[in-house]
Amino acid sequence: MQGMQLFGKQPGGLMALFFCCMFLALLLMIVPLVGQVAPFVLTPLFTVALLEGCAQVDQGKRALPNLLLSGFRQPVRSPLLLLGAVNFLLLLLAMAVLYGMAGDVLLQFKGSKPELTAEQVNSVVGAGLLASAIYTIGWLLTCLAAPLVYWQKLTVGKALFFSVVSVTRAFKPFFVAAVTLHVIYFLCCQLVMLIFGTSQVTMAGISALILITIVIAHCTLYISYQEIFVRNQAPPEKEAAPSDDDGAPPPIN
Repeated sequence: MQGMQLFGKQPGGLMALFFCCMFLALLLMIVPLVGQVAPFVLTPLFTVALLEGCAQVDQGKRALPNLLLSGFRQPVRSPLLLLGAVNFLLLLLAMAVLYGMAGDVLLQFKGSKPELTAEQVNSVVGAGLLASAIYTIGWLLTCLAAPLVYWQKLTVGKALFFSVVSVTRAFKPFFVAAVTLHVIYFLCCQLVMLIFGTSQVTMAGISALILITIVIAHCTLYISYQEIFVRNQAPPEKEAAPSDDDGAPPPIN
């Protein structure tokens, strides 16, 4: 709810910032060799840009497209890229599980008219669900590492450690938030299909819902970071330290 409220304060600015991240990712994909890997490695830097936008909105400021460069500045750029490498390794692990369980069946899809049995279809679905679960759980456990590197200036190892420990200790609210976002997205998609049927408007609406859900998920992640590492950890007898020039939340002691 808090993530949705934060998104509602400035949806246009946050969506514009997200579109800038998408445009840069698509632009990098045309680069030979590294283009297919770059978007996954740069994911933590894009996450930082959206979280910085959330911080600006939370402080009553505007989320501007120039925040896209927040994670590209030193000294945080190198550790964020290292986190991106970890994210890419998670993706490779998920893909290895997928092709290890259903690689032969997936190769048949390259044919013009693949003939698959019900057992083969079930194997692909099962492998896809398992691979998706591996990547999703891995991302969920490491989702707080990027803001810890960016705002707390922690090393990659410490950021990953505190992220895994924090998410594990608060797994129930994280799980409920993730499930809730998926359910809301599914219900909204069903509503769009009910109103517009199977048309191009429906596909455009579903695509827009995907993008909005991703931004709301980052708003929720910002709120989670604030609750765990800033608000609940601030000493009650001291006043909060002033924010940095870039609008980042104050680091904890």
